[in-house]
Amino acid sequence: MVGAVNTAVDISLFAVFFYVLDWHLLLANAGGFIVAVTVSYVLNKTWTFADPSRGREAVRRGLAFMAVAVGGLGIGSLAIWLAALVVPPILAKFASIGATFLWNFTVSRRWVFRV
Repeated sequence: MVGAVNTAVDISLFAVFFYVLDWHLLLANAGGFIVAVTVSYVLNKTWTFADPSRGREAVRRGLAFMAVAVGGLGIGSLAIWLAALVVPPILAKFASIGATFLWNFTVSRRWVFRV
């Protein structure tokens, strides 16, 4: 469920930024991704992983999640740029999401929200 919400946020904002506001492909990708990853952190902390951390530990996990997100943004940016060479931008966005999903979930589960 969290993945579906994040995907909808990411694709919707990408489409608005790219097609309506005429942002550059990579900037539109980053804009949608940053908002979606923020939503993702809140939903993953409270629901997917039911993370009980507070105080200093919660800050550590938040910073770790953002570090993972930076890696995901890099992977996603490379994926959308390469895919957009051969398919329309909106389809390239789906490739970007697919490339980042496995990275973000796996690293978050093993490093950020491990209990």
